[in-house]
Amino acid sequence: MTDRGLPRVLVITSNNFNLRGGGGITLTNLFRGWPADRLANVHEDATPEDRSVCTSFYRLTGREVRWAWPLSSLESRLTGRDPAEGTTAVAQDGGSQWNARRWLIGDGWPRTVTISPALAGWIDAFGPTLAYGFLGSFAQVRLLQTIADRWNLPVAVHMMDDWPAVLYRRGLLAPVLRRKLLREFRAVLHRATLKLAICDAMAREYERRYGGVFGVFHNALQMQEWLPSARRAWDVARPARVGYIGSILGEAQRAAIRDVAEAVLEMRQRGRDLRLAVAAPEAHCQPLRAWGFPEEALEITPAPPASEVPRRMAEADINLLPFNFDKASARYLRYSMPTKVPAYMISGTPILVYGPAGLAAVEYAQHAGWGHVVTRRGALHLRPALERLLDDAPYRRALGTTAQHCAAKNHDIERVRERFWGALTAAASGDGSLRCP
Repeated sequence: MTDRGLPRVLVITSNNFNLRGGGGITLTNLFRGWPADRLANVHEDATPEDRSVCTSFYRLTGREVRWAWPLSSLESRLTGRDPAEGTTAVAQDGGSQWNARRWLIGDGWPRTVTISPALAGWIDAFGPTLAYGFLGSFAQVRLLQTIADRWNLPVAVHMMDDWPAVLYRRGLLAPVLRRKLLREFRAVLHRATLKLAICDAMAREYERRYGGVFGVFHNALQMQEWLPSARRAWDVARPARVGYIGSILGEAQRAAIRDVAEAVLEMRQRGRDLRLAVAAPEAHCQPLRAWGFPEEALEITPAPPASEVPRRMAEADINLLPFNFDKASARYLRYSMPTKVPAYMISGTPILVYGPAGLAAVEYAQHAGWGHVVTRRGALHLRPALERLLDDAPYRRALGTTAQHCAAKNHDIERVRERFWGALTAAASGDGSLRCP
């Protein structure tokens, strides 16, 4: 496929292209090598942009995305934010005054979208031929629809999490807002010439739930960049380290990480030289520090630069992939596939997958054999898993090599890129009959 044949893709996302968050990393990897003059990103993200793939960015402000009437006039007062500032977390975070109103509207008041002269001029100058929505919120649905309508663009939709299943399930006005969300989301899906999910389980569920055909694309890696740091031996260091690198969210993995910390502390008290080493954004670390675990059991450090991640993952003795067990988290995570999965795999470090049965990532690990899976909650079940992962040398090697082979087969960007780029090119041509290969 030549550069000349690739569409001019306007990427519409909550996150930007970056090397810090899961969405940003996935975007960066899937589009790496795409001609920079044929790629532009309109987003809401305060994270520093990575310009190694995309060089044209527009960060939305209150001029383009704001609360819908009747709360629109109160937004600045409740959030303390100037309308000219970025919109990140407007729908979720408005301080204590906003939290007091959550009983009324649950997951946040809907936001309206306006194409400001500045945004219109930026889009006109770029001249897109495809709108690709990496959707993560109600506002992003509306933004994608509005831009596609105004510029008469074909649409590609890519879903990473099943957030439509969980939004607006609490609050006095939740039933009304949920109906509105699902109606507008279905309208975008109906319009899309390409619909993509993050894993096979999500694709099959979305086909059942919303109709149509969904292809599957997840994060993929340039294997030659990761293999030099990957494990070639499976001995265990002292102290042994259970490693976790990434986000720590209350609705996703925080409670599960605490379970592992408690199991590690119990094992230390029984004489095992072991610690849980967590590296995450500072805001995500603060709740963990409040737990009061001794540093010898729970080591908390800032997220490392992207260049250090391959080495850090390979140096851990066990890499942890945790998922909360509560029903709300399980509903949200059921069809998710964490961005770190291919990186964990290629590192060769044995992976402990801790989460409830039925999650797509848990089932992937079980079926493909790239991780040791614990689907029952608590230290009683974690301790024997940790002991085997540390003490059974042949098992450690088998898990590590199986994971590396699985990564090479399913998550090598050289294999994935041609399919992904071909799917977008077909979508830009308006091929509504596309079944993603």
